[in-house]
Amino acid sequence: MSVSRSTANGRGAVKTVDRLVSILDCFSPEQPAWSLAELSTHLELPKSTLHRFLVSLESHGILRRDSDDRRWRLGYRLSVWGGNAVQSAGLHQVARPAMQDLVDATGETAILTVFQAHEVVCIAKVETRHSVRMMLDVGMRRPPHAGASSKVLMAFLPEDKVQAIIEDKGLPRLCSNTITDPHELRAELIRIREMGYAVSREETDQGAWGIATPIRDPDGDVVAAIGIAGPSSRFTEEVVERYVALCRQAARRISTLLGCRIGLHGR
Repeated sequence: MSVSRSTANGRGAVKTVDRLVSILDCFSPEQPAWSLAELSTHLELPKSTLHRFLVSLESHGILRRDSDDRRWRLGYRLSVWGGNAVQSAGLHQVARPAMQDLVDATGETAILTVFQAHEVVCIAKVETRHSVRMMLDVGMRRPPHAGASSKVLMAFLPEDKVQAIIEDKGLPRLCSNTITDPHELRAELIRIREMGYAVSREETDQGAWGIATPIRDPDGDVVAAIGIAGPSSRFTEEVVERYVALCRQAARRISTLLGCRIGLHGR
């Protein structure tokens, strides 16, 4: 029985996709980087064949090769796809009730953000009823080093991604209190990871403040941030503790709906 050329090509394409997926599945938090030799042994693929796949994936931003140790790591295009997947799964719809309750409890605007391609994107917001409010539109992109929601997302990125952001985007001053020193930023990110929340005052806009907490997926990984923002005229140090508690409550609620177990929520 003969096999048509189109059928054979189709099977070859499927086999190629299967092989690409098997390569990507090798990367994990426990094994984030591989040398060509290690990956060749692990997958039982000839180095020459494997190298062609790796170079092709690199050309699309799916993998990247470190210039120092020449080891392969996941590329940043996957971050974009991951963010798109979260949005298509209806994260903003899942989060909407918790965001509305947060607005009702604080009287300030609630925002939902995700990390995409070295930037932080607002994917949903619920406005305060106050006539004086923060102007942050859905779809707006901001650098990840300034603002509470942005810093929360940056704080839980791997160190190599933090370094890549600094090298790619720099730390431009957006407002009077923007952190522009890499050492100061890293200290701030450590504090955020330890405390489980971020606070900002006039880091992105004059006369504005924000508080944000991380949202986690079923694996406990941070996939989004929920926060509140408002004008400095309505912000005092006395309300920080209460607002942080309310943001944490909203984040836990959304994380649970996404399938995160209570023990993985962190702070």
